[in-house]
Amino acid sequence: MNSTEIRKWSSGKAIELSSKLEKPSPFYFGYDIEESFISQLEKYSFDKIFFFTEPHLFELYGKNIYKKIQEKFPCHLEFIPPGEKCKYFPILEEMCENLILKGASKKSILLAFGGGTVGNVVGLAAGLIYRGIRFIEIPTTMMAQTDSTLSNKQAVNGKNGKNHFGLYHAPIFIWADTKYLKTEPLLYRRSGIIEGIKNGFISDPNFLDYLEKALNPHANFSDDELTELAYRIIVSKLEILKRDPSEKGYGIILEYGHTFGHAIEWLEEGKMSHGESVSFGMKIAAELAREMGLISQKDVDRHYYLIEDKLGFNNPFPEHITADRLIDAMIADNKKTGEELRFVILEKIGKCYNPQGDYLVTVDSQVVKKVLNNFIEGQLNKRSSQTYEFLRVA
Repeated sequence: MNSTEIRKWSSGKAIELSSKLEKPSPFYFGYDIEESFISQLEKYSFDKIFFFTEPHLFELYGKNIYKKIQEKFPCHLEFIPPGEKCKYFPILEEMCENLILKGASKKSILLAFGGGTVGNVVGLAAGLIYRGIRFIEIPTTMMAQTDSTLSNKQAVNGKNGKNHFGLYHAPIFIWADTKYLKTEPLLYRRSGIIEGIKNGFISDPNFLDYLEKALNPHANFSDDELTELAYRIIVSKLEILKRDPSEKGYGIILEYGHTFGHAIEWLEEGKMSHGESVSFGMKIAAELAREMGLISQKDVDRHYYLIEDKLGFNNPFPEHITADRLIDAMIADNKKTGEELRFVILEKIGKCYNPQGDYLVTVDSQVVKKVLNNFIEGQLNKRSSQTYEFLRVA
């Protein structure tokens, strides 16, 4: 199959992949595979299921699969707040206490139906209750299907940053049906695709060639195109996990753009998606690599072209975020390994710089500040030119 060919994905047919981790979870993937879910669930013994989702997702897609489960097994419906609002200790504590009150046992299974935030908080609850009970993930977003479910990392946010408190806890299996992606809002579809662009920059230039042909700024795809795109993004991450299932050595390259991105997301207090935050983080990381003499301006420009022109993530940078505020937020980031600022940096397209042996590069804070100031100034100029163009046309 060539790099641009789109295969025909048969409705109802699931293929099985492996997450490649130390405790791999079977990963079932396909388009419109909901009818096969019950037969997979029947392979496990349990006393009851707790079905966790967000209210709008339940109405959109969750109601059908919930009814199918409820017809055969004891199943309790549990709603949690949408988005990042659910990733905090009070929600986690309430979930865990309610599960105990409702009779959850070591034989029970929790089911997370939703995006990465639902998977995170349900996975963490499953890891904590009775020192670990089983759970299943049914990811419904591009980000969750192609990225977050592949890592076994479960976490909630703290008062000072994202994902400060968590653990590794693997689901017994993952069920990724790309039918759920068809109605995903454009912002969140782009947010998932950005992680695929990241995978190309850090490990596979050929994947970037495919993305340049496959993507469009409106993120409009046929069912086959969308399923193919999701599949190829998944495979691009699995190729990295094969080399380091723990994500503690080579796998740390998956954090490219995330140190900047997490800081932006945190400072935006939920007003910017994870994916859009990382899209800014990747552009800043590229500018930093160029400042360090590692990559060319052409390589930096390719970041902007793929992210802004091909994917359509071209909103201006938030005006209230300064270089100093970003640096302070990064110091508190969850990947902090000392007092220095450390980043995943490109050596060239498809390869990360590794002078210290752990793929995290220590960079002087003044260099980081210079790059940030230049980037923010460029973004402000972009905002001004967009405003001028709007007024001129009007």
